[in-house]
Amino acid sequence: MMQDSQRPGGMMTDAEARDEDGIDLGVLLRMLWSGKWIILGAMAFCLALAWFYSSQQVPMYRATATVIFDQQRTNIVNVEDVVANRDYERGADLQNQIEVLRSTSLIERVIDTLNLAENPEFNPARATPEPGMFDWLTLPPDLKTSLQSIGLIAADPPPPDPALQERRLRLAMIERVRRGLQLTAVRGSTVIQIGFVSRRPDTAARIANAIAEQYIIDQLEGKLEATRSATEWLSTRVLDLQERVTEAENAVAEAEAQLAQDAGQTLEITQAQLTEFNAALGAAQAREIELTAQVERLREALANDMDAGAVPEFRQTMLIQSYREEESELLSQLATLRASVGPDHPSVRRVEAQIDETRRKIRAEANRVVESIAVARDAARDQVAELARRVRTLEEKALAQSAGEIELRQLERQAQASRLLYENFLGRLQETSQQESLQSADARVISPAEVPRGPMTAGKRRMMAIGGVAGVVLGVGFVFLLDRLNNTFRNPGQTEEQLHLPVLASVPIVPNTGNKRRKILEHFREKPGSALAEAIRGLRTSILFSNVDSPPKVVMMTSSTPREGKSTTAVLLALTSQQMGRKTIIVDCDLRLPAVSTLVDIDADRPGLLAALNDPQSVEDAVATDSDSGLHVLLMRAGDTRPTQNAADILASQKFRALIEHLRAQYDLVVLDTPPTLVVSDSRIVSGLADGVVFSVKWDETPRGAAAEAVKQLRGIGAPLIGVVMTMVNESKAAKYAYDGYGYGYYGGQYKDYYVE
Repeated sequence: MMQDSQRPGGMMTDAEARDEDGIDLGVLLRMLWSGKWIILGAMAFCLALAWFYSSQQVPMYRATATVIFDQQRTNIVNVEDVVANRDYERGADLQNQIEVLRSTSLIERVIDTLNLAENPEFNPARATPEPGMFDWLTLPPDLKTSLQSIGLIAADPPPPDPALQERRLRLAMIERVRRGLQLTAVRGSTVIQIGFVSRRPDTAARIANAIAEQYIIDQLEGKLEATRSATEWLSTRVLDLQERVTEAENAVAEAEAQLAQDAGQTLEITQAQLTEFNAALGAAQAREIELTAQVERLREALANDMDAGAVPEFRQTMLIQSYREEESELLSQLATLRASVGPDHPSVRRVEAQIDETRRKIRAEANRVVESIAVARDAARDQVAELARRVRTLEEKALAQSAGEIELRQLERQAQASRLLYENFLGRLQETSQQESLQSADARVISPAEVPRGPMTAGKRRMMAIGGVAGVVLGVGFVFLLDRLNNTFRNPGQTEEQLHLPVLASVPIVPNTGNKRRKILEHFREKPGSALAEAIRGLRTSILFSNVDSPPKVVMMTSSTPREGKSTTAVLLALTSQQMGRKTIIVDCDLRLPAVSTLVDIDADRPGLLAALNDPQSVEDAVATDSDSGLHVLLMRAGDTRPTQNAADILASQKFRALIEHLRAQYDLVVLDTPPTLVVSDSRIVSGLADGVVFSVKWDETPRGAAAEAVKQLRGIGAPLIGVVMTMVNESKAAKYAYDGYGYGYYGGQYKDYYVE
């Protein structure tokens, strides 16, 4: 038995191929072609509605005036700075001008100029109100008051404010004029087409021309107003600048006088003196440092009893030099005396005393030298302090003079800037005063609106086009909706995906039979080369090859609900097997509503299925033979069942199982025709005795949910499901329904030359 999981390795189902390949344009086109009459009907309906709607419309006339905008203007006073044009700034696009043309103020001027308040087309107060449905109904005042008091009808609203009502009426007229206005900017140019649509051709032309004229007037008035405003502003600004220039020049003069009075000399002299004193201060500081170092060095030499001859400052002193010579002579005498007399000799002691006195004199003189240098150092230090004080004084004076100079230069710059600004604005004031006589509009009419010769037809054509497109869209949507709402099986791929079972065959309907069972059997016998016969032979082949190693001998036919062609298909399957030389018998297992008996001609006196169950020896007698085909049939005869008997009990009995096993041994193929699965449990009981179960689905009629539930119940008891047979297929329609992307349709119906009908 072939299971749905036993597909050839690596092969995709048609649904998987559809998902992978995406949307098939051919599939969509076939679906739309199948619903072409629905689409055409929807389009015709929408076209009729569009025609009816357009035919009820009042004829409208459109007049167009053409205006060009010239950006070249008289640039007298640098308009971007002084006279800001409020109507047409440089670089503004035409969309700004379109908004100006649609402005409320401009439309109000057109209404007043053309007196449109007297025209019923634009003034709702002048229009004749359309009669209402209940205008004839007038309640008596007392009854109306009573109904208002109990809340059944609304109370009369208070009278509106006259000013507010007048303004609302004015706005209504403006809106009606605006609705008729059509403004179009011509691409690549500075041209705007001012169109107006009205019920009267002359009104359309008048309003279009009036809008263009009022716009040009509005531009001129705006420019004149801007120029006057600029002149007034410039006059005020010039007076203010004049005062500022006077104040700035006075401030400069005062600053110069104050600076000269405070300094007493120029900044250059102060800076030169500061330079000289800085140089003297540097020299004095160097002298102070030098003397300080010299004093410290000499004092250190004295503290260390250094020889005066080793210190240059001492050696260069004349007195110290004489003392040193005297010391040398005394030292020479001391040496001579020590050589001739003893150390304690009075002569020796006298010379030593003289030497000590000489050395004391040398040290005293050295100290006087050091003190003289220290005095010079102190004098240098005092000089540094004095010079530093003078330098600070000059620096403060120079800083004060510099600040004064900076302030003076700042005041001079401010005065110069104020003077330049004053002169500039004064010149602009003189030029702007002359501009009023030079103003011209930026726009001009190059083509005034003419009275249209006929009503607009584009609206009707547009409405018909919209109606046609809407009809097509509606029809296509309805076709898609009907397809999505369909809950039946229309092609094999769809059936396989929903039930997870292979489709063994698609049995077509037989034309001119009215689906009458006997006529179908007659067609089958008379036309062995017909599409029906080929489909049944394909079904038999699929059943046999469902298990190549052990082809099923007992095949059960069932369906989800009645009238799905199950019994007819079972008989045709048995007949095909009989015609191919296989010993075949069909057993009618529908004990409640047997159908096979209506399809074959047998001896009425022959015992039936119950007789064979009660007496196994009479099986051969109970098996009948169709007189036309020779097919063996085991039927349930009318009147055999009793009210106390239950069909499910009979089919579940051991006797019925033994009967089926007996027939399995005697025949090459045993076909069991069972009741619908969802109606009674008989088919589920019998499925345990079959080698394979073939599930019947009626094309475009069996509900998907019913078929899925029946297959689920059979799978739940382990029924050996082989596959599905689709019955009563209308191949001409089925070919149209092969648009759902499952990959294949009903090719047999497309190649009828192979069949003999």
